[in-house]
Amino acid sequence: MANYQARIGKAGEFRIASELLLRGYNPSIRIVDDGVDLVLDNGKTIQVKTTTNKCYVNSYFVGLSSSKWRKGQQTKERQNLRADYLIIWVVPTGDIYIIPASIVGSKLSVTLTNSKSSNRYYFYANNWDILNEEEK
Repeated sequence: MANYQARIGKAGEFRIASELLLRGYNPSIRIVDDGVDLVLDNGKTIQVKTTTNKCYVNSYFVGLSSSKWRKGQQTKERQNLRADYLIIWVVPTGDIYIIPASIVGSKLSVTLTNSKSSNRYYFYANNWDILNEEEK
């Protein structure tokens, strides 16, 4: 299972890089994953997450926490997103969410739904223009 997750994650990075190239951006793929997967030529940084992990019908869960081992136990550490943007590819629907770091903050997870009324991130679905906005 872990091998599958690593492969789908890497596929997500390449999927987002190709989407960016098609939109006129020039992304660079980082070799070392330190919380930043892609860097645009304008210096903006992106963390890519790919999900097929359903929570309930038409809802997708994306884990964002970093894990550390302490005294034989795995603990979750809450930390702010290191990149300027979190881009999530929801494989089953094909939706791509482009969410600024200021919106993600130090959340441990993001839950995306197909319902416009219950999805607080709906505005960010397939909204590539957000990458052209200045951070506030």
